[in-house]
Amino acid sequence: MIVDIHIGDQPVKVDLDRLTPTARALAEAVADHPARSTVDIWMEADAPIRDTTPDWHLWYTEAEAARPERRPWRGWSTKPLNGTGPHERLEDEAAKIPPGWHVLGAHPARPVPSGPVREATSAQVLTYLREHGRDITAATWSSYVARNQAPQPVRKVGRTPLWDLDEVERWHAR
Repeated sequence: MIVDIHIGDQPVKVDLDRLTPTARALAEAVADHPARSTVDIWMEADAPIRDTTPDWHLWYTEAEAARPERRPWRGWSTKPLNGTGPHERLEDEAAKIPPGWHVLGAHPARPVPSGPVREATSAQVLTYLREHGRDITAATWSSYVARNQAPQPVRKVGRTPLWDLDEVERWHAR
């Protein structure tokens, strides 16, 4: 699927199927914005406010604290494309999004069509595992995958394999 967006002042066409899930969500959010430009987009935490905010009870009700935190993201590079393609720029921008957050959309009430990203690169899988008490190296993860002792990638974007995070979570729970 091709979308028309602006990166900087340049109109570009982006093939969503060439992007990793996070970069795709960024492109979808930009395409959904009325300006179709790299403006503020909304991010959402994977965890509820009560799990991420100290003293949450001073600021939020129990119901509010049960919801994930949402905030606008303004991390876009202001550099022109200058020979860099739009797909590469979107991948670079997606890499800036901190672990534990995902792209919500152009507006907090209008999530991107693809929904929250539930696929991850090997680096993101290793970060997830480390944050959940299982610190393994990239070589160990590759070995587990090669011996079918860990989930297999569900697809590739270019040469980058992607894993289903639900499968990784189930594997880690075992």
